[in-house]
Amino acid sequence: MTPDALAAAVAAVPRQHYTHHPVHGSPPQTTAQAAIERDILRAAGEADLTGKHILEIGTGTGYTGALLAELVGPTGKVVSVDIDPALVTRARALHAERLCPVEVVFGDGHDGVPDLAPYDVVMGWCSPTHIPGAWLKQVRPGGVISSPVYIAPVARAIGHLRAVVTQDETPAGVQIGTAMYVDMGQVVNEHLGVPIFYNDAMDDGGAYVSVAWRGQIEGHEAAATLSMLTSPGHREKYPLGNDEAQTAIAWRDARAYLAARAHAEKAVSLTTWGSGGPGYVSGVGFSSADNAAVLTVDGEVLANRQDSPALVKLRDHLGDWEAAGRPDLERLAVVIEQDGGGWHVRATWRASRPADAGGSEAGS
Repeated sequence: MTPDALAAAVAAVPRQHYTHHPVHGSPPQTTAQAAIERDILRAAGEADLTGKHILEIGTGTGYTGALLAELVGPTGKVVSVDIDPALVTRARALHAERLCPVEVVFGDGHDGVPDLAPYDVVMGWCSPTHIPGAWLKQVRPGGVISSPVYIAPVARAIGHLRAVVTQDETPAGVQIGTAMYVDMGQVVNEHLGVPIFYNDAMDDGGAYVSVAWRGQIEGHEAAATLSMLTSPGHREKYPLGNDEAQTAIAWRDARAYLAARAHAEKAVSLTTWGSGGPGYVSGVGFSSADNAAVLTVDGEVLANRQDSPALVKLRDHLGDWEAAGRPDLERLAVVIEQDGGGWHVRATWRASRPADAGGSEAGS
């Protein structure tokens, strides 16, 4: 799909109607316009969406469904599913006002909408822990799944997958890119800002910690790790960027790299942490039974003490990231692994990969 085709759809659909309606108000959160347009272009690739049958996972404001309806035209169809009955009711009313033919369904997005299948595209706007098998069963061979998904078993470690579905219901041609969307739970998340998945400990102030592969380290308690990071004994600055935008992008890329290294090594406890309250900060790093260290989104390193082994590991891995040219998620390798419920997607790192290479492999 060309950017011009998307621009025409954007011009035809009034975003304010869905995000700031005079009667139906505003939903709790909205997706940035740039991210919406980026991910529609990702899903479409070079194809024209006219006449396509699309399943949207995560109705949200209803705006993305309206854009997709504009793109598929009168010969296509858009089905949108959401777990939140209030969002479903709101979107139905907003679409009805514009005579927009999106069919909005209440249900668990993990299940898709089998009664209205098959689809040419499944497009997600919320992040599951894995690509559900139901999606692959409901997409025509040669169709596309395009969705955010977890790339490591730790909170907030999310990327964006695009894959073609084969005749035997397997994802092929996997591409992975950057993304950050809310978790896709089987119930409505009543605590926005707090992850649903892999949340291992929380305190009264709303801070949480998530520790992947901690079971490999005897005596590793998530609550103890949270306490170390909430009240660190050591702080230092790390030069992520010259301004807020550069810093945010660099931290996102560092987070993906650390997740990939943790997956490749299989012997470290990758840790994500978020502080509560109005000054919300998140971080990613490493921990073990009695030490922890994370790099925060604003470029500060927190550790329980200056001689923390986790801090040494974090510094070493960040040094490797710098030496590799600060690779982003698109320059990492991707492993897809099948289990009973679908396909897990894992970013991993191979030091021998050319700096400009991309790719994926399937595991079983």
